Amino acid sequence: MDRSSRLLHDGGHRQRGGQSLAELAVAIPVIFFLLMGGFDASMMISDKVTSGSAVRQGARLAAELGGSQTNPNGTTASVDQQIVRNVLAVARGMTSATITEVDIYGPTKANGIYDPGDDPVDQYFISPGGGVTAGTATFPIQNRQQTPPNETSIGVRLVWQYHPPAGIFPQNMQLTDYAVMKAAPILT
Repeated sequence: MDRSSRLLHDGGHRQRGGQSLAELAVAIPVIFFLLMGGFDASMMISDKVTSGSAVRQGARLAAELGGSQTNPNGTTASVDQQIVRNVLAVARGMTSATITEVDIYGPTKANGIYDPGDDPVDQYFISPGGGVTAGTATFPIQNRQQTPPNETSIGVRLVWQYHPPAGIFPQNMQLTDYAVMKAAPILT
């Protein structure tokens, strides 16, 4: 091979190396955003699973505590505070979320989803410091029936905001989770 063909061959190799470098420069930001987006999605899914556990635990406790038949000397506020504390204890495992509200409600629709216009509800607003403030209170324990076959369904709903740690997902995403169970029956 003579010198001119060797130079031509080496120059072509350098050109391909430059092309690879340019492709890598384009691909790195795309790969970075995919990885960070995957990280944000994983954190949101983890918080969503924890939130689901929190509302199921709260609904279980609400069903066990029932109404005035189980708690003849209890007040709605004392029963609800137990439920809210229980939900918040489980929800502490949420790493990228701020809990804003816990609702205890009596669903009027068969699917159990909270309907703010029709469902009786006891709302509890959660401050960023963890303080609990009572809001609307239209679901007293006297209305939580435990006598079969008319046991009341009791739902617990958690409202929270997701804060993506990598900042790829949109900020201030508000999410809700709920669980519904029948009040524990009292056999007469």
